[in-house]
Amino acid sequence: MDKVRHGLGFERMLFFSDGVFAIAITLLVIDLRPAPGPFSLWTAAPHILAFCVSFFVIGQYWMAHHELMETVQGYDRRLLSANLLFLAAVAFLPFPTGVVAVGNDRPSVVQFYALSLALVGVLLEALVFAAHRPGVMKPDLTRGATAHRLIGGLASPLVFCGTAVAANYLNHGALWLLLLLFPVRHALGRVGAVVERRIDGEATP
Repeated sequence: MDKVRHGLGFERMLFFSDGVFAIAITLLVIDLRPAPGPFSLWTAAPHILAFCVSFFVIGQYWMAHHELMETVQGYDRRLLSANLLFLAAVAFLPFPTGVVAVGNDRPSVVQFYALSLALVGVLLEALVFAAHRPGVMKPDLTRGATAHRLIGGLASPLVFCGTAVAANYLNHGALWLLLLLFPVRHALGRVGAVVERRIDGEATP
């Protein structure tokens, strides 16, 4: 079993993570440019929507990562590896966002984009499992809080995978389904809060 370590190594992991987020969120705008020919706001709408969704999603993943790392007191190789895989998926997001800008109305383009977003959410869930282990997480963290975080984190994969399926029928119109992320996140957040209270309530003598 890998030894849990503390100190400067953990700070380096956080600084590196913030750097990846900052670069990824900046690169999103590179492919946001007018298409050749007469400008049409309606034609540009899917490109703008993809940029806004990617910007918001990366920002939300950064905040979730920040909040998760506040529950961690040390690190080991498993946590570093899970964090690196998560960051790799984040760093990749500018590419599928750019593909949407030039992909016309092909369903495969929307599916590629939506599944790329979903992958980040799945890897964030894996990162939660890696962080919420004895010795790595802070001792005052409850099982209910872990369940709350995991349930809330399901919103992104569910919405994005649903969008990928809908792209077979709606083409680029399926991109607008990504806006369901807001109500689904809110709903699952409330479900997670209820589960947290029940688990921690049952654990209280």
